[in-house]
Amino acid sequence: MTSFPVRSAVVACLLMNLTVGAFAQVDRDAEAYVQAIARINEEHARNPEKVTEEAMAQQLPPMAKSALQRVLQAKASPQLAPALSRCAQAALDLSLAEDFKATRARLEAVAPDEAKKLGNAVFRPRFIVRGVGEFASDFLEHFADLFDAILTSYDEVFGFEEFSKVPGKKLRVRLHLEPAIKSPPHFAPEFPWHSEIDFPLVNPTAFESPTRQGQFLFYGLCHELGHLIVMWGDLNHMEDQHAWAHYTGVVITEHMAAKFKDQPLLASIHDDQWRSLTEERKLPQNQVPPSLKDVKSVMALFIALHDAVGPRAIGEAFNWLEHEGKARRINRVRYYSFSDLKRALNAVVKDEAKRQAAAKLL
Repeated sequence: MTSFPVRSAVVACLLMNLTVGAFAQVDRDAEAYVQAIARINEEHARNPEKVTEEAMAQQLPPMAKSALQRVLQAKASPQLAPALSRCAQAALDLSLAEDFKATRARLEAVAPDEAKKLGNAVFRPRFIVRGVGEFASDFLEHFADLFDAILTSYDEVFGFEEFSKVPGKKLRVRLHLEPAIKSPPHFAPEFPWHSEIDFPLVNPTAFESPTRQGQFLFYGLCHELGHLIVMWGDLNHMEDQHAWAHYTGVVITEHMAAKFKDQPLLASIHDDQWRSLTEERKLPQNQVPPSLKDVKSVMALFIALHDAVGPRAIGEAFNWLEHEGKARRINRVRYYSFSDLKRALNAVVKDEAKRQAAAKLL
C-alpha cells in the first residue's frame, strides 16, 4: 500500500507536469499564430497583388484564430507575457486591429511594463501609427490625421500609386519618445514585408515643428515618404545624392502650408518658412547647372524637371516604372536610376516640347 507522503509526491509531480505542459502550450499556440501570419505575408510578398491587408487577413486559418484565443485565455505564467507580446507584434504585421487590441489589453493586465514596451497603435486604411512611450491619449490620433493629410497631399501633387515596397501592405510609422532627438526620422528598410518610418519625438503631448532645437520634423516626415517611393542607384552608390527626398519633402511641405493655412491641423507647424520649394529656388547653392555631379546639381536637376514637366508627370513616370516591374529590388525596396526616369518620362509625357526638355536635362 502506497504511503501518504508517497501519494502526495506523485500528485505533486503530476500537477507540476500538467503546469509545465500548460506553459508549453502557451508557447506553441503563440508560435502557431505568429507563423500563420508570417506565411500569409511571405506568400503575398512573393506574389504581391493590389489587395488590402484586411483582405489578406481573411486568409488567417481557423486554427490560428483558435490558438490566439487560447493565449488570451491562458492563466498568468512567466511564459504568458512574452507569448502575448509576440502575438501582438504579429497582429501588427497583418494589420489585425482587433487582435492587437485584445492582446495588448491582456498584456496590460498581466505585465504592464511589457505593455508599455509594446506601445499602442492607430490603424488607418493606408497605414499604422505605432507609439512607444507615454504619449497623451489623443496624440497618436492627431499624428495619424497629420500623416493622412501628407499622403493625400502626395496624391494631389504627384499621384504616386504605390508607396510600400510590397504592394498592398500598409505603411508603418513607429513613434518613440526619447530624452533628445539624436538622429532624424528615417526610412527603416530592414523589415521583411512593410515599409516603416522610424520617428523619434521628445514631446508626448503635441507635435511641434520645427522643434526648439531647430529640427524640422514635419518636413522630415514628408521627406521620408520620398525615400519610400524610390531609392536611387544601389547600396553602394546613391545616384540621387540624397536630393530626391529633399525635393519631394519641400514640395509637399509648401503644398500643405498653402492648403492648410490658418487651419488647426498645422497650427504648430512652420517648416515652410525654411523648407519649401520657394526657399530652395532662392538658395545660391542651387543656382548651378542641372546634372548628376553632386547633391547641389542633382537638386537643381529636380527643380528643373519640376518646371519642365510638372510634378504630376514625375509621379506618372514612376507609376509607369512600377507597372513595368523591372526595378532593381534590394530587400524588396525599389531602386531606380536616372536613365529609368528618362525612359519613363519619354513614355508618359505627351507634349513634345516638354518631353524634349526633360530628355535634355537627363
